[in-house]
Amino acid sequence: MTRVGVVGASARAAVHSLARAGYPAWAVDLFADRDLARVAPCAACPWDEYPTALPRLASQFPPGPVLYTGGLENHPDIVAGLAAARELWGNPPAVLELVRDPHRLFPLLARCGFEVPAVVPAGEPCPSAGRWLRKPLRAAGGLGIRPASPGEPPSPHHYFQEFVAGRAMSAVYGGTTLIGVTEQLVGEAWLHAKPFGYCGSVGPVEPPADVFLRRIDVFAAFDLREYWNLDFVLRAGRAVPVELNPRYTASMEVHEHANRCAAYSAWLPARGGASPAVGKAVYYAPCDLTFLAAGPWEADLAGPFDPWRLPAFADIPEPGAPVPAGYPVVTLLVAGSSPADCRDRLQSRAAELDRLLGVPTP
Repeated sequence: MTRVGVVGASARAAVHSLARAGYPAWAVDLFADRDLARVAPCAACPWDEYPTALPRLASQFPPGPVLYTGGLENHPDIVAGLAAARELWGNPPAVLELVRDPHRLFPLLARCGFEVPAVVPAGEPCPSAGRWLRKPLRAAGGLGIRPASPGEPPSPHHYFQEFVAGRAMSAVYGGTTLIGVTEQLVGEAWLHAKPFGYCGSVGPVEPPADVFLRRIDVFAAFDLREYWNLDFVLRAGRAVPVELNPRYTASMEVHEHANRCAAYSAWLPARGGASPAVGKAVYYAPCDLTFLAAGPWEADLAGPFDPWRLPAFADIPEPGAPVPAGYPVVTLLVAGSSPADCRDRLQSRAAELDRLLGVPTP
């Protein structure tokens, strides 16, 4: 079977997803972590050459389709370069240009019937009244978001979006079909995440009653294909979209493990052994550190690889790898009786990791 390429900031989750569907893969990302390398041939992209070096690094792998993961939705030119050489599994550059432009996206969502946050027109300062966020036009995972100051001058690389209070959630779609909803972990201090930074997903949770999340015709006009997600804030029972990510997303493996289904096999019927809930958390370095030579994650690297086994640790660096402050260290995964139970288990696991790494207690 032809290998499917996975290209982006982090490829491990998508490679494991492909393995659950029976597809062999290769990958190019920023980490080439141990649990990625044991499953797929891979290459690490130097941080100072990301993402421009991705098409060149991908060219060393055999012909075949390619899909992209987080971060590349902000670089349609890189996606176009990949698509020029290979079959693209994902949304094409024209779709990325549309849905990643807040000045085009939110008016379209409003016309579909969604309640949307206000967005300040390009070139205008932040209003003096109300609560606003300053968000990068090209960013992912909540990086670079901060509260805006009243009257703050505009920037060509940012936009001002109304702050929406409520529960941070994410709906995953396959084409125009709603697959499921997770609650997002955002800016959690116990994971040493930056404010507004994505640091995990827990679910599935019961979808809100908001009819617009379920209506196929709402998203058909966007010509979205494959797998993508809508990040939203649940406010007074209504979904208020704050971002649309038109690619394979971090919460997909939560749904796959919870439902025992494989995304790239057209969302197969459930297998046995599904968990009521699954939690995923990204543990960030609270200071410059060196990854330990050994630890409890070694159990997830031992024995034959089983893509259906939920690991306790994922995205595992090489022993002795330097991890700068603020960078992701490792991913934690748990199964539980409920989303709340998963959150508690993740927080306990993060505290254990703090002790292992000698992180001072605040």
